[in-house]
Amino acid sequence: MVDLIIDSNERGKLCESIIRKAEKVGLRIERKPLIVGDYLLGAACVEAKSVSDFLQSCDSGHLWKQLDNMDANYERFFLLVHGSISQYVKMTKTSYSKTQNKFLGLLARIMADFDCQVIFTPNVSEAALFVVKLHNKLHKPASAHGAQAIRRVSTNDVRKDVLLTIPGVGSIMADRLLKTCGCIEEMMYEDSLKKVKGLGTKTARKIAEVLTSEQPVHVERTVFR
Repeated sequence: MVDLIIDSNERGKLCESIIRKAEKVGLRIERKPLIVGDYLLGAACVEAKSVSDFLQSCDSGHLWKQLDNMDANYERFFLLVHGSISQYVKMTKTSYSKTQNKFLGLLARIMADFDCQVIFTPNVSEAALFVVKLHNKLHKPASAHGAQAIRRVSTNDVRKDVLLTIPGVGSIMADRLLKTCGCIEEMMYEDSLKKVKGLGTKTARKIAEVLTSEQPVHVERTVFR
């Protein structure tokens, strides 16, 4: 069974480095067209961009559409940005302080609006290593590496604790759900969930299922190796 799926349109040094590092640790790779994202690690999707591509796609609005699509189709999704702000500034002859401020502001906006996990590495090699490490951690049981699988609970609001146990719902999204819907009962209806900013269709469906099902709702953990 395949461990890592790489979009057939993906090319360049990052892709080549990921393939080398993945093959070195014995991961099975497949190249095929992906409608959303660049790298697929089971139920997790990774979109990778250089600093230059990241800034350009933010300005054009393309990245926001990509994030919307990932949120709607995957339980977990990651944005991986690699490169050097200094080199970008040197190439474009722009102000370092303004570029850095814009760059960090965009990363913060993405994390806040999409509840997306963002990783920034200084070079291609570290970015490739992260993808391989991410696959291994996502597919290794907690007991195998000694970590305790602690759920994101124990806030001051039991309603929020309940929402945080649902896959795909982070702290920011839980706050948005409560603010928009007002109460958990209202979240049982998908029409109400559609009003929540940044909530993807798949996660909305999961929330409604968890809150209304009369049968146990199991969280599927796909393990390829």
